[in-house]
Amino acid sequence: MNSSLSKKIDLLFYYQCALAIVSIFIFFTEINSYLYTSGIFSQPPLYWIIFFAIASTPLLFSNKKYIPHSVILWCIGFLAISFLWFILFSIPTEIIIEELRKRILSVIFIIIISLTFSNNNNIHLWTRWAIFIAVLMAVFNNIYEFFNPIAFNSLGTGGRSAGFYLNPNNDGAALVLGMIFSVSLLQPIYRLPFVSLIGIGVLLTFSRGAILGWLVTVIIFTITRILHFNKLLYWVLGVGTIIISLGSQWSEELLRNLSFNQNSLERISWFQNVSTSDSEDSADSRLEVAQLAWQMFTEHPIFGNGIASTLTWNMNISTHNIYLYYMADHGFLGAFILPVLVYAVIQDAHGETKYIGLAFAAFILLWGLFSHNILEERYILIMFSLMAAMTAASQLEQRFKVGNSS
Repeated sequence: MNSSLSKKIDLLFYYQCALAIVSIFIFFTEINSYLYTSGIFSQPPLYWIIFFAIASTPLLFSNKKYIPHSVILWCIGFLAISFLWFILFSIPTEIIIEELRKRILSVIFIIIISLTFSNNNNIHLWTRWAIFIAVLMAVFNNIYEFFNPIAFNSLGTGGRSAGFYLNPNNDGAALVLGMIFSVSLLQPIYRLPFVSLIGIGVLLTFSRGAILGWLVTVIIFTITRILHFNKLLYWVLGVGTIIISLGSQWSEELLRNLSFNQNSLERISWFQNVSTSDSEDSADSRLEVAQLAWQMFTEHPIFGNGIASTLTWNMNISTHNIYLYYMADHGFLGAFILPVLVYAVIQDAHGETKYIGLAFAAFILLWGLFSHNILEERYILIMFSLMAAMTAASQLEQRFKVGNSS
């Protein structure tokens, strides 16, 4: 009888581990969205989520299933605020209803993936190795697309590499997140080459926010000694020497031989001379919508303007800033929606998970200044679930150590 039960538990563990790995290759890589947008697969990403929810049902019978209470509380609070503001302060339109639907779907996704990861260290280890493979694949895609701009022609980015992510900014953010969760899997000697390779992949997206996030993450990893400062300094000096020795003539010749669209050329011009470049106007447009969102907040700082207030305005784009996005909707309360979720998934983490959580928190909070879509992007939401599961597992391990020592 015990042997039969043990075999059943082992099969359930392997099934859960397989689901966790598959979830990374489906949702973290964003291949589900790419297949649909490019017309290769006719069903929208929602069908993948439904399928994954059904496939996760057997995990409900596991005796090790666990969803962190802090995550559950945040999900309940987020839905409560959304429904309350929808009822009291919003006039239902198609855009507003769609925004509410996205929020509900995000909460469901977080819960499903959190159940999949649970608090098993072995599953987390395999999941992180899957992330490692996924980011290497993303870097390869970026390099390939850089030299062959029509390789992923779903959006015709032409030089701003995006791979399966469809959006270069999302691509860069995913690479940084993948680096955060996978770099410590490697032996110290291989970490700097890996981080540098990720840096190249991020650079090819020309995403200012992602490049800044990569730099901040590297600094945090250096402070926490996941990366060694002396080796990092030698590496930077070596790469810098190579770039200087090649000179600007090499870079100009390379640019002439590659096909870039106007947006890519503007980004390159902006990076070459940040202080005087006036050809790249996306920064100006972002500042304009940010000022407008701030004005909306100051006019209604207590209760905000209702759900999707920055989606129904006269501008063609929203805030590009998740803090202003929710502040315009919910007033001052909106400023805390993302930070509270970040705190919920990293609080009381121990050991290596604590340092991963620190880098994760720093990057997500920084990325919130560049994107208002964080809480609907599945490649980010899946990392929230993994971070919460790893934190719960580290807490359990710490209690076990304390119990044994006493």
